[in-house]
Amino acid sequence: MQRPGRHARRVVALAMALVVALGVAHATPQQSALAAPAPPSWDDVEAAKGDVEATEVAVARIRESAEAMNAELEQLRIAALIAGEQYQSATLALDEATTTMAIADRRRDVALERAEASGQQAAQLATQLARAGGGDLTMALMVSGDNADELLYRLGTMSALSSRTNDVLSRAVADRNVAAALSDQAIVARDARAQLVADAESSYTAAAVAAGDAEDRAAAQQELLDDLSAKLAELTGRSVALEREYLDSLETPPAGPSPSPSAPAPSPSQPAPSPSNPTQPSPSPSAPSPSPSSPAPSPSNPPSSGPQPNAAAVAAAIAFARAQVGEPYQFAAAGPDAWDCSGLTMMAYSAAGLSIGGHGSTAQYTRASSRGVLVPYSQVLPGDLIFYSSGGSASASKYHVALYIGDGLMIEAPYPGKPVRIVPVRSFDRVGMVARPSA
Repeated sequence: MQRPGRHARRVVALAMALVVALGVAHATPQQSALAAPAPPSWDDVEAAKGDVEATEVAVARIRESAEAMNAELEQLRIAALIAGEQYQSATLALDEATTTMAIADRRRDVALERAEASGQQAAQLATQLARAGGGDLTMALMVSGDNADELLYRLGTMSALSSRTNDVLSRAVADRNVAAALSDQAIVARDARAQLVADAESSYTAAAVAAGDAEDRAAAQQELLDDLSAKLAELTGRSVALEREYLDSLETPPAGPSPSPSAPAPSPSQPAPSPSNPTQPSPSPSAPSPSPSSPAPSPSNPPSSGPQPNAAAVAAAIAFARAQVGEPYQFAAAGPDAWDCSGLTMMAYSAAGLSIGGHGSTAQYTRASSRGVLVPYSQVLPGDLIFYSSGGSASASKYHVALYIGDGLMIEAPYPGKPVRIVPVRSFDRVGMVARPSA
């Protein structure tokens, strides 16, 4: 079999050492438990051939290295999704603050116009009173100039004012006070928005860095898995493509709650040679490699109660999402050629004429909750939205959302480095309630 040249092998070995070192340096206590010995070198592989025990050890080291790399990358991807969701939340807060500021500005402008109009009426009244013999008032008008507050004060100190005069004065004073208060509120709203602009920019930078880190690590991992696949093929006598498929199937979620006990267990091919013949190929797998996390069981019975979906809207949303399969994941993207998770679900239902809460997994879950269209996962139907959060908590921020299409499958824009795809529903971190936007 053709192997990498000496220089290429040295580069791969150095890259592998760097990735393992970085993984240990940045590992959390959970990740540290996943740390594995460095994979065997090509010299180790060559020395192990023909030795049953050495071959089994080398195969185990390759498998453990792949699992550790996959687990670390999964942690980075989830961190990128969480950072992206924080940015989307900051953006929604900024949008709300922008609306609040605009409303405050409009209310202030209306109040100022009203205060100007009532103030002019008060000025006209003052002129009339001065002409009627109010000498003191005439002098006050001469010295006060455009000081409306002084004018209103002077009018208020006059005696024997008529009922109409009192009404004009009271309205002018009230309008001026309202205008001043609303002007202060507009300033507060503008300052709050300025802070949220800074927060959103900071969140965007952090999320973009996290997404870029995950993408870079994914690219490096692909090269390392290519090398591991070649080594595994050398030890087992199977094709590199088949061993690569097996290593890809070893992707696992990070340490945490176990999947649902009823979820089917993954069944990857077993590359380890038999003790009697270390180079004998293992049987080819009879089914495609499982998804990175254990798939969730598909409900066997449709719901008998709860909000019922709109079949036309569901069909339109699923058709739209299917049309995007294979397109790249891109942080904060909502089409037309790249997507993040909530951008895909938002635009899928927009194609069906429905607004589901905006660009954000948490926002979409919150919108469904406020509408009363959350149902247990056991009642999931095509078109429902499936959410993921740390530990599957319903109260925690949701870092991922996907569109259920039936038969235990969902369409998702998964994370940096993976395109829009159709995969089995994962149990890990899955929230117990799903949203039914079309109900």
